[in-house]
Amino acid sequence: MSPADQPPVAWRPVRDGVYVTTLAPASVNCGLVVGTESALLVDTGSSPEQGAALRDSVGTVTKAPLRHVVVTHHHWDHAFGLAAFGDVESIGHESLAASLSSEDGRTTAIEHGLDPDRIGVPSAPVSIIAARDLGGLHVEIGHFGPGHTGGDLAVLVPEARVLFAGDLVEQGDPPQVDETTSMRNWPRVMESLLTLCKPDTIVVPGHGDSVDAHFISWEGTGLDAIYGQCEWLVGQGVAEEDAYDHPELQWPWDETWARRAIGRAYAELAAAGVTPSVRTLPIQAVPRA
Repeated sequence: MSPADQPPVAWRPVRDGVYVTTLAPASVNCGLVVGTESALLVDTGSSPEQGAALRDSVGTVTKAPLRHVVVTHHHWDHAFGLAAFGDVESIGHESLAASLSSEDGRTTAIEHGLDPDRIGVPSAPVSIIAARDLGGLHVEIGHFGPGHTGGDLAVLVPEARVLFAGDLVEQGDPPQVDETTSMRNWPRVMESLLTLCKPDTIVVPGHGDSVDAHFISWEGTGLDAIYGQCEWLVGQGVAEEDAYDHPELQWPWDETWARRAIGRAYAELAAAGVTPSVRTLPIQAVPRA
């Protein structure tokens, strides 16, 4: 599909100088931050063609040149449009290039009908933090450790009090879990996001409607419950297949999601050397009469 065949990109204002659009087919939120000297995009869409349409749409909002694009993480709906930004500084976590060019990344591209050799990689890797001055507005870009994936970036526009959280935060559906997710550290990442928020900060999730700091706290609590309960279950000698149906526990979100999250938590605990063991009653020696 060529850029001309892509549906029109419609930008919605969030606050002065900050916009969001939602793109098919994954209903992914992409952001645009416009200063007096330059503009910055948050995420690139799901294909090179969609990335090109997204890039072209910046001109409908501002005459400021597009000089930066941030990719919040490696998933296809956020990162596979990156090839359209070859002459623009592209910012991603330092792990992103390896993730996108890995066998799993190439397989994902093929599954979505894309040439894996056309999937771009960021030109400006970030390990922990970066900032860009757009003129009147600046953005702060931070990595707070593994969470939704191993290489999530959050993008804060402090003057506008807007936070683009990528898929660290999702509204409307449970937060998505895959083999790169850290159930152990994701709640700690959510605590870090809360430190970026003022009482009136608008949080743009990777999917769904904009939320606030209270939503981050609520979602973080649910994520924390998953790992904490799994850690307790392992200590009780409960196997993964029996965890969801344990009579003393309740799980956040729906069963399908909870079982996937439980599996990921058990895998992390096993990797740390913590596994269920058969619990036996202590045997005491009986003294002879």
